[in-house]
Amino acid sequence: MSHIISQREIVLRRNAFLEPHELLPTSDGKRLFLRHWPSAAPSPVSVLILHGISAYSGAYSGFPGEPLARAGFDTWGLDLRGHGLSDGRRGDYPSPQRFETDLKEAAGFVRTRSRRLVVLGHSLGVLSALVTQRVAPEKVDGLVLLSAARHLNPGVFPPPSGADILKALLGVAFLHHSRLIEYRRTGQLGREDPLYNFRYSVKFYEAAYGTSFLVLSGMLREGSLDVPNLRPSPSLQVPVLVGVGDQDEIFPVEAVRSFYESLPTRRREFMVIPGGHHAHFPPQELKPLTDWLRRSFPTH
Repeated sequence: MSHIISQREIVLRRNAFLEPHELLPTSDGKRLFLRHWPSAAPSPVSVLILHGISAYSGAYSGFPGEPLARAGFDTWGLDLRGHGLSDGRRGDYPSPQRFETDLKEAAGFVRTRSRRLVVLGHSLGVLSALVTQRVAPEKVDGLVLLSAARHLNPGVFPPPSGADILKALLGVAFLHHSRLIEYRRTGQLGREDPLYNFRYSVKFYEAAYGTSFLVLSGMLREGSLDVPNLRPSPSLQVPVLVGVGDQDEIFPVEAVRSFYESLPTRRREFMVIPGGHHAHFPPQELKPLTDWLRRSFPTH
């Protein structure tokens, strides 16, 4: 990216955005951007897409936003605070409590538009989806969890340089909300899109993953992601679909299956998406997802 997009630029882009969307006022006076892919006919089932780290809702138009809407599901995509066209310091979060409240308020808003709500989380969005179900169980009728597990492929994240370590330590010790930590991995997308984030604060990681940055960084070096926000509520009983691409660069299929088998609900299904990478899925492979949604949440 040639520059870090400013809040003024975000507001200008938001004001110029002509496709369906809502600006959700939060309880602390910010506005969160909710992209809307409306179904052709009114639907009793809404799907709320929660994006992965560095991304935003616009990255999900081709898969699964527009196809789900065409399949008859009213579909929404949330830009997390500090991402995409939402307010907030880029790549930062005020606190874990605010992270939870934003997700609860977004789910509550979408739930008012339909009788049932399915939250679809991708990558980091899987953690966001599990947090949403935990803090607002009365709002969430089902979950779709794509591309996440507790164990990673080796070599996904390059070893940190001395400068990286120094910046991380500064963030932990003093500059908690400064965007000192660059997110880098193999197979990244979005480098040319100014609405993507590639720098984050220590506080963002702590809010999104539910643990300290030092603990998280140690886990990642060991190839693990057994963080609190990736652990489902013990009372989770809603239908859940877990999926992974067979060419996912970050998570092995067997690790995602192990995560799936750890879910407490018996109403669960697992799918492997042929030709799917971590952040890219062939549009023609959407059918198992739409079939599961229709079986679990019929629209008629």
